Amino acid sequence: MKLPPSLKGCRGAVVDTMVLIYLFENHPRWSPVCEWLMERAEASDYTGVITPVTAAEILVKPIRAGRSDLADRYRLAIGSIPNIHPCEFTWKTGGMAGALRAKYGLPLPDMFQAACAMEHGGVLITNDSALKKLSDIQVVLLEALT
Repeated sequence: MKLPPSLKGCRGAVVDTMVLIYLFENHPRWSPVCEWLMERAEASDYTGVITPVTAAEILVKPIRAGRSDLADRYRLAIGSIPNIHPCEFTWKTGGMAGALRAKYGLPLPDMFQAACAMEHGGVLITNDSALKKLSDIQVVLLEALT
């Protein structure tokens, strides 16, 4: 695997929720790619950010299944990934997300991820191919890394 130019040296690439879900759930196809991405962050090839959208989305499945222990492990794991940091939304982030939603018609949570990418590093790491139509940021699909 090779780090794409848009990610190399990036200081604030947004790591989309599915990247962490694939990693934590040991997805047969995507877990190795996601683990490699986290290793690249640890090696300081890039730094990443996790948004409040991801903080919320990552907990849905374990809480719905009555697995608060797993939700706690996910919270702890997210907070301990080297060179991957939480970010906060601002009023500006909300305005940007709304403008992106109006422009692209994609779901608002995705547009918050994109808005955060615009504010921090201009890169969104995801596997959601619908986000490739965003021209305001660089979208790195896991598929392109394999």
